[in-house]
Amino acid sequence: MSSRHYLFPDEGEPLRMSRRLVEGLIFGKDSLPQYAGTRQRVLSAMLELDAGKPTRIWRTEASIWEFDQRGGIREGLHQALALAMELMPTPQTDDTVVELRPHTKKKKLEKEYRWEPQKSDIDLIIADIWPKKKADRLKSVTGVAKRKPALTWDARQALDEVSASFWKIPMAIERLKEPSQKSFGCEARERAHTDPDFGHLYRAIADMSDWYLEVQKRKRTGKGVWYGMVEVMLWRDGVGEAAERHFEKCGSRDDAVLVVRRLLAEHAPKFNDYTTVEAELLTDLEWEKRDYSD
Repeated sequence: MSSRHYLFPDEGEPLRMSRRLVEGLIFGKDSLPQYAGTRQRVLSAMLELDAGKPTRIWRTEASIWEFDQRGGIREGLHQALALAMELMPTPQTDDTVVELRPHTKKKKLEKEYRWEPQKSDIDLIIADIWPKKKADRLKSVTGVAKRKPALTWDARQALDEVSASFWKIPMAIERLKEPSQKSFGCEARERAHTDPDFGHLYRAIADMSDWYLEVQKRKRTGKGVWYGMVEVMLWRDGVGEAAERHFEKCGSRDDAVLVVRRLLAEHAPKFNDYTTVEAELLTDLEWEKRDYSD
């Protein structure tokens, strides 16, 4: 199986999007600034392969991507996912009751995030996948993310070898108490001078120790900037995905606790057998480390 993705602008022919670009847009690593602040039609074709070559279009999916002011799509995708999640059936205590809200939500989902391709649109995609002449191939659109160099086999082997025990480092540092954390960082920087062959590694673990030390101080005092957060998680086959994230920036941990209580009360009705509502308190350092956006 494979997939092809095409963007259908209002003017001009469709543009082919590479898998690297689509993944970059989905995970927030790439953007298309030329479409910032617009809504664009996208048609995805799921293909069956034989010996690496497409043999049949298994199905197509027509969606509308909402681009933010930077040309990213993550926020729009989360909104569409949240709307789709509300369409999933909820248990009814009375079989005679017909819930009307899902019908309204479905119409909104289809209107805002779906479109119906014409036969001519499908024909353009088919010609691109199985071109009979050079002119059949559609032009490609590129994002702004720089293409990284191809990872060679020996580079991958070396990276896997040196990173195999990385998990031990934060585990060892995290369990240190504050006094030990201070001495750990100080000694690591001393060894960076006395053992220059590994100086950059000692400095790295010293910086990591400093980070954990500052987080420990914040959690001990409750001071500094905190975030109160609630995530609505959609679970399928044991895998959870954040469909919604609600948070507020606070001036202390106590304020963040009050925010979380309020957010839990607001979003508790969304809890059911496939959706959980999960709360968390985070220092600003932990928030930045997770790369959450304000």
